[in-house]
Amino acid sequence: MKINKVKFLSGPNYYSYKPTIWLELDIEELEDMPSNTIPGFTDRLLEVMPTLKTHSCSLGYEGGFVERLREGTWMGHILEHVAIELQSLAGISVKRGKTITSEHVGIYYVTYRYEEKESGLYAFKAAMEIVNHLLEGQTVSSAPYVKKIEKLYYENKLGPSTEAIFKAAYERKIPVEQIGDESILRLGTGRKQKRMEATMSSQASFLAVEYACDKVMTKSILQDVCLPVPEGCVISSESELLEEAERLSYPLVIKPVDGHQGQGVWTNLRSQKELVAAYKQHKNEEKAILERYYTGDDYRFTVVDGQLAAVSLRLPPFVVGNGHDSIKVLIERENENPLRGEGHEKPMTKIPINDSVENYLRQTNLNLETVLDEGQTVQLLGNANLSTGGLAIDVTDKIHRSYKEIAERSARAIGLDIAGIDMIIQDITAAYRPGCAAVLEVNAAPGIRMHHYPSAGTPRDVGGAIVDYLFKNREEAAIPTVAVTGTNGKTTTVRLISHFLQQKGKTVGMAHSDGVYIGNRCIDKGDCSGPVSARKVLHHPEVDAAVLETARGGMLREGTAFRFCDVGIVTNVSEDHLGLDGIETLDELCKLKRLIPEVVHPDGYCILNADDAAVAEMKEYTDGSVVFTSLDEKNAYLQNHRSANQECWYVQGDWIVHEKEGKSERFMKYAEIPITFNGYAKHNISNLLQALASAHLLGVSYKMLRKKVLTFFPDFLQSPGRFNKVDQDGRTIVVDYAHNTAGLKAIYNTLKAIPCERLITAVSSPGDRLNEDIRNMAEIIGKETDIVVIKEDGDLRGRKPKEVAAIMDQVLAKQLPSSCRIIELKEQQAFHKAWETSRPGDLLLFLYDSFSSVENFFKEYKQRRSELMNRYRKTSSL
Repeated sequence: MKINKVKFLSGPNYYSYKPTIWLELDIEELEDMPSNTIPGFTDRLLEVMPTLKTHSCSLGYEGGFVERLREGTWMGHILEHVAIELQSLAGISVKRGKTITSEHVGIYYVTYRYEEKESGLYAFKAAMEIVNHLLEGQTVSSAPYVKKIEKLYYENKLGPSTEAIFKAAYERKIPVEQIGDESILRLGTGRKQKRMEATMSSQASFLAVEYACDKVMTKSILQDVCLPVPEGCVISSESELLEEAERLSYPLVIKPVDGHQGQGVWTNLRSQKELVAAYKQHKNEEKAILERYYTGDDYRFTVVDGQLAAVSLRLPPFVVGNGHDSIKVLIERENENPLRGEGHEKPMTKIPINDSVENYLRQTNLNLETVLDEGQTVQLLGNANLSTGGLAIDVTDKIHRSYKEIAERSARAIGLDIAGIDMIIQDITAAYRPGCAAVLEVNAAPGIRMHHYPSAGTPRDVGGAIVDYLFKNREEAAIPTVAVTGTNGKTTTVRLISHFLQQKGKTVGMAHSDGVYIGNRCIDKGDCSGPVSARKVLHHPEVDAAVLETARGGMLREGTAFRFCDVGIVTNVSEDHLGLDGIETLDELCKLKRLIPEVVHPDGYCILNADDAAVAEMKEYTDGSVVFTSLDEKNAYLQNHRSANQECWYVQGDWIVHEKEGKSERFMKYAEIPITFNGYAKHNISNLLQALASAHLLGVSYKMLRKKVLTFFPDFLQSPGRFNKVDQDGRTIVVDYAHNTAGLKAIYNTLKAIPCERLITAVSSPGDRLNEDIRNMAEIIGKETDIVVIKEDGDLRGRKPKEVAAIMDQVLAKQLPSSCRIIELKEQQAFHKAWETSRPGDLLLFLYDSFSSVENFFKEYKQRRSELMNRYRKTSSL
């Protein structure tokens, strides 16, 4: 078996709305060996992974997968289930998967959910290794694989605090994604976006963060507003240490000036000997903070936007003796707790075995080799930080309001929007009394895993509180986003919507098959109809609204770049690009395009072309309000929609009509609108209806739309490459991108309105089309054109040179004589050949692959014409 191709579908996709791995798997000779034909295989697999017995599979009940194994199923399907179960055993909550048989022998498309890419992909490779060992009759255990999956998962996943914010945003339908590989999140889109690094927001004051990082400055600021802080000072030498210790009196605390996470903090120092020893252990032996030690419990108050969000009692790490094991062994055993991990990866951190622990134990005449009595509890460190193995108990509902006020005042005094305030308090249920409590620190970017995963008490959604502080609702976070999909008309529709939405002081970003535009500025060229380009628009900080062409290729490659869109449009669906990446039939293509209606936000709108039955039926798959468009007021889908008083845009006689809640209004005669070519370009009228519907739903008035439609021209400036008509030297040239049968039919139907002596077509077919599709295109061309120039795309997409041209010529030979068929493979030269073949009165149709070939043709034509004129002038002057 071998993996031919892997794709990580990070956005909503054909298989799931959540991240999905897609693999092209070749099971090679195992194609002839379903599971029921391999002696003992099923039993050995279940012995290695008995939890597979719980899988329901497509049968829908527990044990269904085992039934499939015993009746016979293929290795692609088996590996899917094993990969999912290995992740589940590693503590990763994933379930959904699907295996699809391709039209090629031995090739399967396997998909399954993942939470983190590295561990998700390794799970499949581990599944292959386990199965191969079983097929070879070898003994194998799943445990090492599960352990490695777990390790990869926690090494690469978001940290607990960042993950809590991510999940809270996702649940609130607020756009959120990780930036790079760090704990940095982008929440929101376009101009509305904000960022979080761990729990530090882009709203945070730089000075406030600086003050919080400076413990001396923090104490000074809090003292100035009469908040309780421990008496103390900064010392820079051992002599100064001893002098100040005498003044403050024991017990004392010594800690670094710029420390964090409890590192380098020594507490409850009761003698000069202990104090000097702690000072010498200090990393920076010159400067440290010396403070009076307060008795009481250690509490973390987390404040968000000036309001207390949660409070945790923090307990130092400890072990309980059993009468025969050493303290070191007890620590090692506790560190095997699956809830404990390295750093911040899990709810609790492993207890360190280091100098700090040994020094603390030494204060009570203990060491790591000491064997504790049965039930004897020993504290291991003087601080209660989670990062050094401490525990946290939620006490939010138990605190006296006076401490809530102290915490909130402390955050405001420093100026932090999100803050962690550490206090020592003797009795948190009683009102504050001087000397019984003190604020030890105010922390920027406080960890919140203790609140989400307390060792005891009620979990608190601090991540949710942070998201609610950043955005009151999704509208505050997400710019209006329009997604356009379909087989044909996507780019024109995107351009129209963008033009309609443009207004003074607002910037519209759009991405389509010709480029990415921020306002009128092109920031990227080429086919930009996929998720990478969509993200360039959604991430741009100047964009107020996004209009995104969403093509099949990008959805299959990565999924969509967004979880929700505000307006989803499907123009039409016809056979195109079939046979690629598991999309073999028109029904499967419809399901793929249907993804856009499915990701329309419940408060959004789904605009569907009722003239395409497959598109109209997608109304059942959206949570948004459905708006139908149609060129025929008698369309059955439209009629039913109107009967239900639903919104629609349609053609009635010569007029475009908008109807909503049973009330209709004539918008404009469609023949007056330039993009319709006097009403002959029916496909453009269809695009126009959907664009008008979208813009009006997003707040553009009829009055503004009537102005806008008259200022959008199908020329090289506003709609390059989409039915551009140029009159030149008695000929007419039409430039378009039609590259499938439906597109060709629409173009030729429109061309019938243009009088001509002969029609000359310069054309090619993309190499990734099925042979049958190429033949169908050639047949349409042969019926409609008088002369054809056959060219070849720059990207052959897996075809041999001249292969596609030969297929087209073979079909055209049955309809056109050899004198009317010209093969000129290079696109720009093919356009020149068509021109040279033409005469006044002819109509030339340039169906391009690269628009630069069109631009270069006209540039060279003008240059040649200029040279001829110059020669003529010189000859005339003689």
